[in-house]
Amino acid sequence: MFLSSWIMADAQVSYLNRPDLLDRVDSCLQHTYNFSFDRARHFQQELMKATPKHPAPHFLEALIVYWENFPLIPDDDESDLFVDLMTQTVKLAEEYIEGENTHLEGVFFDLFGRAFKAMYWADNGKAGKVIPDLRTMYRHTVEGFDLKDQFDEFYFSTGLYNYYIEAYPEAHPVYKPLVSFMTEGDMKLGLHHLNHAINHSIYLKVESMLFMSLIQLKYEEDMNTAAMYAEKLHREYPRNIYYQGHLVTILLHQHRYRRVKEVLESVETQDDSYSEMIRVMAGAFVAEKKDGNHQLAGKGYRKAIELADSFGPFADQFKAIGYMGLSRLHENKGLHGEAKRYARKASNRTVYNFILDE
Repeated sequence: MFLSSWIMADAQVSYLNRPDLLDRVDSCLQHTYNFSFDRARHFQQELMKATPKHPAPHFLEALIVYWENFPLIPDDDESDLFVDLMTQTVKLAEEYIEGENTHLEGVFFDLFGRAFKAMYWADNGKAGKVIPDLRTMYRHTVEGFDLKDQFDEFYFSTGLYNYYIEAYPEAHPVYKPLVSFMTEGDMKLGLHHLNHAINHSIYLKVESMLFMSLIQLKYEEDMNTAAMYAEKLHREYPRNIYYQGHLVTILLHQHRYRRVKEVLESVETQDDSYSEMIRVMAGAFVAEKKDGNHQLAGKGYRKAIELADSFGPFADQFKAIGYMGLSRLHENKGLHGEAKRYARKASNRTVYNFILDE
């Protein structure tokens, strides 16, 4: 009965001002990020049946594939499916851009179909595959500044642009000549836009919270605020193994070992290798820092690095934590050369000062 009340499936439907559709988008995303994939697919397939030519169902299916196979790496069979679905999202979005009533959604899905592919490739150490989409992504990002008050989702892209176009070159001066030809940003405004996206967007609410936490860690160096957003992500999506690892990493470096124990106990039934990597890494850190058991810590750090190897560049941050742990252990033994060698390995695998300065 519900589906029969929707617009004909072959029409070019807009989801804007359609709470019946957007509620199902939201339900799909909430279940996806909490790793409840059967429930997520229920809502995604309802949308696909009713609006097969809209970019949203394809975008949502791609996200389900991504998280169901997390961490998704290029060697996985499902990686091709993820890329194909995001490519299909972009193809449908290009058609929507031409419509007067669908232009907003067209620009959005064209931008973020490309952007999510770009994040996937970049996280897996294949940034070169992003280059073909950069010009279009930049054009739509700039256009989003004029569209954000009509479609709240654009506050995510304008927030990231405003912040990173200023913060990244400051942290990496070699890029200053490149960005000098681009539209200037405003870091404070960027954080304001991200906060707006957290409170008002549907498609990108969760991503906005994650990036707010990451920005606080890397650029603002405000670990307490980063932890606040990480706790919120874990509280709302407790089964998400990425958010678990993100939170545990912060808590360890805040030396909040009781809270680390609580988080790990709440997810101890998860038996995937990514969760095992997090537990082993945390156990090694606690053994070193809290218990002073350096032998157990060294064994744990090496095991965590071994587990991280199977995920390639995606797990480099966990390798960095392991290598810094080994560096400290060797320094404690007076093995300064080995300590420096492990520290260099760590610095090659993370940009986070809080890990390198521990």
